[in-house]
Amino acid sequence: MSRMRQLREEKDITQEELAFVLDISQQRISKIERNKAPLSDELIIRCARYFGVTADYFLGISDIRLEVEVDEAKPLGQDGAGYRELIYYFTRMNPREQEVLVAIEKLLCRLTDKE
Repeated sequence: MSRMRQLREEKDITQEELAFVLDISQQRISKIERNKAPLSDELIIRCARYFGVTADYFLGISDIRLEVEVDEAKPLGQDGAGYRELIYYFTRMNPREQEVLVAIEKLLCRLTDKE
């Protein structure tokens, strides 16, 4: 199964709905999902942004859905664990675990901003 189809089905949308969002035809979506049509760079970017994944994930190059920005100059935690260690463990999580962790981080940021 193509990543486009997988991601589309996860969002529970039809080919027609995705075609409307991406401003292409439903026939093109069908061909892409069957690996019968190429993807332009622009379409890869639009799909990755729409589905909230990296282009590498969308293309099947990587199994990591999300990008994480790293500032190695900042230490983390009381025990001195750095961002490299955090990224090490993050990249070994399955995609669902990564999504949950990112959602928690966003929630914590919002709560911190309110204080």
